[in-house]
Amino acid sequence: MEQLKPLLGLLLFFLVLPFRPEAQSTLHLIFSIDQYNEDISKGCEIDDANLSTTLELLAEDAGMQVRKHSYGFNQQEAYQFFQDFTCSPDDVVVFFYSGHGFRSEDDNVAWPLMYYCVENSQPSAGDGLKSCGVPLDWVHHMLIQKGPRMSLTIGNSCNNVPGDEAANERAKGLKKQKQEDQDGEKNMQNMALLTQFKGHIIASGASPGQFAYTNDEDGSYFVNELTNVLLEGLLFADNPTSWASMLKKTRDEVQKEKPDQRPQFLIVADNKKMYSEGSNNYVDKASYEELGLDVPEVDDEYYDSLELDDFDEDDYAEEWEMEFDQHGMEEQALENLPYILLNSIYLDDNNVSSDELNRMYQYYLNRMDDSGYDQETAKMMFEFAREDLGSELFQEFLQDAIQEFKEYLDEDTKSAVLSAIETSADYSDAESLQNFIEGLRS
Repeated sequence: MEQLKPLLGLLLFFLVLPFRPEAQSTLHLIFSIDQYNEDISKGCEIDDANLSTTLELLAEDAGMQVRKHSYGFNQQEAYQFFQDFTCSPDDVVVFFYSGHGFRSEDDNVAWPLMYYCVENSQPSAGDGLKSCGVPLDWVHHMLIQKGPRMSLTIGNSCNNVPGDEAANERAKGLKKQKQEDQDGEKNMQNMALLTQFKGHIIASGASPGQFAYTNDEDGSYFVNELTNVLLEGLLFADNPTSWASMLKKTRDEVQKEKPDQRPQFLIVADNKKMYSEGSNNYVDKASYEELGLDVPEVDDEYYDSLELDDFDEDDYAEEWEMEFDQHGMEEQALENLPYILLNSIYLDDNNVSSDELNRMYQYYLNRMDDSGYDQETAKMMFEFAREDLGSELFQEFLQDAIQEFKEYLDEDTKSAVLSAIETSADYSDAESLQNFIEGLRS
């Protein structure tokens, strides 16, 4: 069972008052979540909570009002909702679908069809597309026609993967939290991607012929990575980023965990359309009539007139991407640091006393707090290592932790950790402990 990469940036609350611009635009959240098909409903509901929480918190920090919308899990209700939907010219609209997706064989459509049928009421074979399918790209086109400043259409067509609760808990990892001494304005340069960006984006959790994997404990790989990237890019970043870079990193992070799942995206901006997999690989939609779909008409004249182009180097933010990768490596080292700490206080006398354990535990929690991480998830990381102590699994994680310690942590952090090891051990001059410390220094 592959582990989900931790949802690093899911903030539970803000500790400072956010910056407020004078005029507020509205962030419309239109979420369509499959709560009915039991094989995926729990994972889809987790996606709903993760993404909605993230977007609401970002909107708060950007000074945007939030308006939530919903409609029944039904093809015709979906069509009617978008036909009736209205927004203002400076608004941002986010549509998110989490549920089953499907396609007809050889339909030459890049984007999935959302599946609006529930179990025990599914149509007979061959009728599913006609009576249950809503094209994701139809929503994308309809939102553009409604005239918001920006729209983001996201489809995550789930395929359930059985969960290992203990493994998934371990994989959740550390959560970042906003620090009390942050002034609330540091990252407003990237908030402009919400407050000023003009354009329209469509993204799906997988490419044609693939599944977007999810499980009941943690939701989907795609949404976990997307929320992580959005928070890292819009809230925590020191360097400016772009939508192209954030969506690219989302895709790349998903592929690290699930090589057979490749998210895709298309950005409409500056009078052109740019596709993540290259313009030569983009298969424009077949007519809905060819697919046997009775879809409400959308005026696509403007959309069809736009040039299909490739992304340029200038569309990506290379420095931010490097920063994102570096933060990920540092975080991995901090997650596994308890293996080094516990091994150290065991080596001095082949025993871990309660005093040693308490000293090292408090050091780790303080270190994580100083680095901006949530205390509860830090406690969880330490407990995992303590439970593994003395096992083969402990030794496996220890070897990873040593390598990450040497490669990913800065010299000041490494020096502080080594100092804490010597002050926390009952017998700091023990030869075995000193040899271990020297190995960490080398």
